[in-house]
This record gives sequence, structure tokens and C-alpha cells, in this order.
Amino acid sequence: MLVLMVGVLILSDAHRQRIVNWINATGGSSSAFDVTTKGILHVALHNQYWRLIDPQGKPTGVMGWWPSRAVTYLENHDTGSTQGHWPFPRDKLTQGYAYILTHPGTPTIFYDHFYDFGLHDTITELIDARTRAGIHCRSPLKIFHANNEGYAAQIDENLVMKLGQFDWNPSKENNLSGSWQKFVDKGADYKIWIRQ
Repeated sequence: MLVLMVGVLILSDAHRQRIVNWINATGGSSSAFDVTTKGILHVALHNQYWRLIDPQGKPTGVMGWWPSRAVTYLENHDTGSTQGHWPFPRDKLTQGYAYILTHPGTPTIFYDHFYDFGLHDTITELIDARTRAGIHCRSPLKIFHANNEGYAAQIDENLVMKLGQFDWNPSKENNLSGSWQKFVDKGADYKIWIRQ
């Protein structure tokens, strides 16, 4: 029998560490909603992409410390929908999904976004990119850039992506080999390349 246990710890001092401590207290057998990543994305996607990298070069949420136990999300029944306690900025939903669906962790998709917000095709395209690239909850991640203008990273061996308006593509990265084909191009919002 498959059992899924997920915990929620709302943002507080040292929230990322507290979430990891909670996961540790379960013997590592539970996952937790990565509230830290949700909160950081709220701000980072407003031209503060530098918030998406910690001093060790890792993502700034639970995803950066224990990706296999990080359940990433933009909205749930408490934060969005009819309750609307902490809704994700509507104009940044596609960037938010581009981030969580191309990064390690276990991403979740909010029902309302998929069926009621007109994002079905966009989210389906991002899921296809994740699947084609073989991204999973433990996929390695290398962040190339995170500044006010944008963010660029390689996830696993087969996908690179960028968020934001800065001029970047795989050919501009010295430490990135191989041939890359543009898979998704949403202009200043995000772009995704898959290894050929």
C-alpha cells in the first residue's frame, strides 16, 4: 500500500530549517510542502531572481536541502481558491510553474489553475518538458545565474531553462556542453531547452 504523508509548516524564523527538522522527526519518511519556495517565488519573480539561490549555490527552499522530500506548489486550498489567504500573483503563475515543474522536488498543480485559469495547455507543455528531460525529485541542479534581470539553470543532464528578461541561451554558457533545442519560448517570462 502506498501512503503519502505531507506536512505544512507556515513561514517563520529559520523556516527552511524548521521544515527539514520536521521531516527529520518523521525519520525522513514524510514529505513537506515547500512553503519556503512558495514564499520566495512570490517576491523573486518580480525582478528579484537573485533570491532563488542561497550562498552555497543551491535553491533557497527545502528543495535546495532535501529535494526528494520537498513538495513544491504555488497554491493550495488554503492559500488560493475561495479562501485566498496567500494567493500567488496571477501575472506570475506561468513563471512559477516553469520553475517548479522543471526543478527537483515533487511539484503539485493547483486544480483551479489547471482547469479554471486557462493554464491547461501551458502546464501540460511544462509537464511534457519535465517528462522528456527525465527530471525527478532528486535531479541534480546547477544554477548559472540569479540576479535582478533573470535566472538560468541546468536541471539534470537534459534540460536548461531561464526566467526573466535577460539575454541568455545555452550557447552563452561556457560550462555547458552539448547541443540544445529550444522547446518552449515564452519570451521574457521563460524559455526551456532540451538536449538534442
